[in-house]
Amino acid sequence: MKSTVLRLAVTAAFLTGAAPAFANLVYQTGAQQTGTGLGAVNTVVTVQDNGGPQQNGTESGCATFTGGNPATPAQTCLNSLEGGDNTAGNAGTNTYQLSVLNSVAGLESAGQLGFIVNISEGMPGDTATLTDLYMALFSMSGTVLGTFAYNGPDLILTDTGGIGQSGTHRFVLDDAQAAQANALCPDLSQCVVGGGIQFANGTTQATPETVYVGAFERPGGGGGGGGGEVPEPASLALLGAGAMALGALRRRNGKK
Repeated sequence: MKSTVLRLAVTAAFLTGAAPAFANLVYQTGAQQTGTGLGAVNTVVTVQDNGGPQQNGTESGCATFTGGNPATPAQTCLNSLEGGDNTAGNAGTNTYQLSVLNSVAGLESAGQLGFIVNISEGMPGDTATLTDLYMALFSMSGTVLGTFAYNGPDLILTDTGGIGQSGTHRFVLDDAQAAQANALCPDLSQCVVGGGIQFANGTTQATPETVYVGAFERPGGGGGGGGGEVPEPASLALLGAGAMALGALRRRNGKK
């Protein structure tokens, strides 16, 4: 009995070992979109290390709402991000009242919120290594209601067309965090979204990276952002192994 269950558990662990665990913000690959570059979308942060004040090789920036006009946020980062590399042109740093995103991006609930990170490293195929990304929800007075971070392994993200094209690198809320966002902001007019991003030292160059916010449906999910995600192959394997274990237990108990 123990040996059967142990073998199944080892098989499940082996199959899932290479798969990153779901974090608060889940990375997904989306479809390429043209005409969605800087100035044409709801840009939260634009960062460029070789043009920012830090000049230390670590590209980092953020948009933090402190009350007042969402279009003029502070740049003091949350989640221990370094900051300092925000660029000012084309609404390079901004926060957004969720009711505004309702009208311009079709956001129906806070659980639908997601970020697209657009890599612009000189030419398609060039890369930048993402180390930190977070989304923050604020009250209209500037109080932090909650933060949702990508907590997975560092990601090597590819330039898929530069500033004028984006859409492939998406980060959405997982089911638990979507439910939390909905609870924090049931009234879209009373919440503001901002965020921050940081890349590994020395992995960025050329033109700016951008983060923009929108409303996204996860595969298999509903419009309210609370639907289930499509399981990774390794997750399916784990479920299958668990079912096998239960089946083995039932068969063995049935023989007693």
